[in-house]
Amino acid sequence: MLTVSDFYRIKEQQLLYNQNKSLFYTLTNGRTGLNASEETTRLFKRNLKEVAQFIRATKSEGTYQQLLEDIADKVIRLFIQANQYLDFNHEDHRKLQKIYGDLFEQIYVIGNQKEQMSDKEVECLFHLHYQNLKIFLLESNGTEIFKKYKESPYLFTIKCAEYTPEFQMKLLNIHLDTIKQPVLDIGCGSQANLVRFLRKNGIEAFGIDRNVHTMNYLYKANWLEYTFTPNTWGTVISHMAFSNQFMHHHLRVHGKFELYAKKYMEILESLKIEGSFIYAPGLPFMEELLVSLNKAYVVATQEIDTQNLSNNKTSFSNVNRKHVTKVIRVT
Repeated sequence: MLTVSDFYRIKEQQLLYNQNKSLFYTLTNGRTGLNASEETTRLFKRNLKEVAQFIRATKSEGTYQQLLEDIADKVIRLFIQANQYLDFNHEDHRKLQKIYGDLFEQIYVIGNQKEQMSDKEVECLFHLHYQNLKIFLLESNGTEIFKKYKESPYLFTIKCAEYTPEFQMKLLNIHLDTIKQPVLDIGCGSQANLVRFLRKNGIEAFGIDRNVHTMNYLYKANWLEYTFTPNTWGTVISHMAFSNQFMHHHLRVHGKFELYAKKYMEILESLKIEGSFIYAPGLPFMEELLVSLNKAYVVATQEIDTQNLSNNKTSFSNVNRKHVTKVIRVT
């Protein structure tokens, strides 16, 4: 009998089997390079009934929806791991759950009709599934961002690193004895290194990130969907996160520039009087506009000395906005 641990193990190896392959590269036979692993194929050929029984059991036990949510979360993490500029909202998560729900329903129906699937049937099943994933990515993130992925069967990655608290404090020019509380780290990372460091040193700090596990001071959220409550924060921090994504959408065809501009202003409005939004790299186009049109905020910038940050200088090696910005609310 297929157990929950068996299923998760097979699911994990199946996802890892294709993680470096491109959904958008077309082979000579018209298909992608993604396919079922040998272990997955063997399972459907020899133990199809057990898979169908497992799906039925999760439904009767009330764990089926959680199963879909877990798989959708894992797949989205893999997408973001390959390209940090991919963006998924709550509705996208729901759509991805439905895609995997449809796949499981097909397997369940087939498993109640026959003892096993042929190699060709497994290939067709997964081909349809990967086509659905491809459509999902295009609908959620547009076509422009995936053009490069048509050129090779293997992925090139645009990764997002997590930095040490000490490095972030130094780069952002933040000091424990002067930082205004409470503090919010936008894009704190799955480990929330800076948030944990600040709290360890007696600072009331919180973090939001799409990959962090929710707890009393950490929120798993897409920052475009998160509500920044007015007059709440003493300091808002975002290192290589919000401003990087904002600039990407500013330059990208059909990017979410307006949503980011509105969210930027919402973040500023969430500051207390004399509170500050500190971020890097800078956003010159927004900062110049803010200085000229809004007297409620003071903008200060500081050039980043990449030579003195040699251990991490590659982070900014290709960035032409090499400055830290501190926006202070004065009224």
